[in-house]
Amino acid sequence: MMGRCVIVGAGEVYSRVSVMPGDFVIAADGGYMHLNKMGIVPDVLIGDFDSISEIPDLEGVEIIRHKVEKDETDMYLAYKIGADRGFDKFYVYGGVGGREDHTFANYCLLLGAIEEGNRVFLMAEKHKSFVIKNEKVKIKSDAGKGISVFAFGSDAEGVSIKGLKYEAENITLKCSYPLGVSNSFKENSDAEISVLNGALLIMQEI
Repeated sequence: MMGRCVIVGAGEVYSRVSVMPGDFVIAADGGYMHLNKMGIVPDVLIGDFDSISEIPDLEGVEIIRHKVEKDETDMYLAYKIGADRGFDKFYVYGGVGGREDHTFANYCLLLGAIEEGNRVFLMAEKHKSFVIKNEKVKIKSDAGKGISVFAFGSDAEGVSIKGLKYEAENITLKCSYPLGVSNSFKENSDAEISVLNGALLIMQEI
């Protein structure tokens, strides 16, 4: 089994990036500056380098440069590098904060990745966000920790939520009505969230 792919972008990084043995680390443009401060050397440095004044010369680091004028974001290009090399689980740091349009683009990446059979976790200051589609997941957390569930991309049908303070059975969540905001874990209970048709954005407090 392959390890995880850890991607670090130029947005806000609120805590130390968690890198485990076997992880493949990609710095997306200015994300290199975050890793450099932590003493972490990436496997790949990719981007148009509009956030780095000088491209570092790092032995053993693959550097991939793109034009500033391009259709994809640096974060998306970093994700595609990992996906093309066989990784299916991604942890993204530095993907929120800063420019709001890029933050939203990174949430869109969660949906695009799941449609390709991959899972991306977007790590923020207090939340870990990910998308599920036409599937069921079990989630562990401490009692009282918050979690929100939103229809994402289109309305989500056949949504069931168990093990949380507010439960649901076979309902439809609409993009236009955020019914699933601000739920929480119950004591001694794991959550089970499923959707029959559609995608759900899950934002879990960490």
